[in-house]
Amino acid sequence: MSVFKPSGTKTYHYDFRVKGRRFHGSTEKAEKRAAQEVERQQRKAAVLTMEQEAAVQAQVKGDAALTFDVAAGRYFTEVGEFHAGAETTWTDLERLIRHFGPHRRLDNITDNDITQLVAWRRGHRFKDRETMKDGTPAPFIQSATVNRTTVDLMRKLFTRARKKWGQRFDREPDWKEHRLKERGEVVRELKASEEPALHELLDDGYRDLWRFSLSSGLRLAECFLRWDQIDWDARTITVIQKGKRSHTIPLTAEMIAIITPQRNRHPVMVFTYLCKRSSRKAGHEKGRRYPVTYEGMKTRWRRKKAAAGAGDMRFHDNRHTAASRLLRKSGNLKAVQKLLGHADISTTARFYAHVDMDDLRGLMEGPSHKEGAKSQGNSQGLRKRSGKSG
Repeated sequence: MSVFKPSGTKTYHYDFRVKGRRFHGSTEKAEKRAAQEVERQQRKAAVLTMEQEAAVQAQVKGDAALTFDVAAGRYFTEVGEFHAGAETTWTDLERLIRHFGPHRRLDNITDNDITQLVAWRRGHRFKDRETMKDGTPAPFIQSATVNRTTVDLMRKLFTRARKKWGQRFDREPDWKEHRLKERGEVVRELKASEEPALHELLDDGYRDLWRFSLSSGLRLAECFLRWDQIDWDARTITVIQKGKRSHTIPLTAEMIAIITPQRNRHPVMVFTYLCKRSSRKAGHEKGRRYPVTYEGMKTRWRRKKAAAGAGDMRFHDNRHTAASRLLRKSGNLKAVQKLLGHADISTTARFYAHVDMDDLRGLMEGPSHKEGAKSQGNSQGLRKRSGKSG
């Protein structure tokens, strides 16, 4: 029996052994054929994991060198595949493998190699296109993208090799020297005219996740809730933030109104969408509900925000909007810090100083306008009482 349904569940699970090591878990598929395909993929991944671990152990013992493809593969199986954007992580790793070559030894990569890597990556254009749909040249990728997909990922790979796999580096590159200077993050808020348009255009499931992000202030990766993250008695939600820090926020009435209709749609995940077209490749059937995914939400957001006239708005700006609204409502920067989970309030102050500036402007302008109107009214009253007119 390759896959099975545990009692009380709607989805198939897998349970097998490779060289005595047990691998088990949910396929998250309710259709047996799709579940069997997931199980086959899990078996392939398990064999690859065992081979990578054996290669790393041989390298640690001095029997073999840790090559780039082995290091990248193990990094993905241990870390990358658990990222919300796992497909993007794998794409970035594959790009690095192509650049360095699969057999390049990790301990032979130098500062000069990273300099050449960054220069090579800076020459890439948006989505690897030469031109946009309107025929104009595609823009080069931004410095932040170069950093995230090359320098930062290489640093994480080296750090894991050194701390977890026992790899020694006599000349590890100076990562700070290779990071490009990035433009400061621009805080963009959702406009009053854009919110109803997005609400209308986003499909069921995607719309619910977006509304939840706007009410909670959570990052996109943190919005893919499981039911076990919600404490209904304490009325709280707990997520794992960047840096693997646990972060708990209150479950508000607005969030409850968004989440409650999702009950009984999926045994594990909160936000799901209704499949409108069957896909044999994905194992999806028309008319059934499946969990909203990170890549799926990003794609839907990119398409619908343009139609809503909010083409320059990133999904992350929903977090900025939630924080700005709370700050305007409460005037309490500490409350905003707690909502966002910032470790240092200076981070909160840096991003939301514009809200304080708006309030300051209102305080400065409000009284003067009132006094001006009052003075004008008094002058008119005095003229009337004295029988004079303007």
